[in-house]
Amino acid sequence: MEGLAVIVTILFTLAIISGPIGIAIARIKTKSFITLIIKRIFHGIFIALGTIVGAQWLLIPGLPLTPRLIGLSSLCLCYVGARDEYFPRFRILKRDGRSNGKDGHGPTGQH
Repeated sequence: MEGLAVIVTILFTLAIISGPIGIAIARIKTKSFITLIIKRIFHGIFIALGTIVGAQWLLIPGLPLTPRLIGLSSLCLCYVGARDEYFPRFRILKRDGRSNGKDGHGPTGQH
């Protein structure tokens, strides 16, 4: 029975920390091609494990709410980590126009 508790603890820990580790690895800037490959290998391992374990906790029927929320947060954080690594210029909110509200036009810039 202790072995099962250890396995569940490892899976919970992996689901909780894989997303933030993936985001942290994605923020590291590299200049060499070799370090880029090594970084992407480690990043891919953490993101893949976090996605698999998060989907497992989310989709197993009969689990309470807490493991499902941990699985959902793992999936969301792994998505953010993968998006930051492979699509760094992607933004969810895109502003239309050129001024970004700092050129004096609009309600706040009128005299």
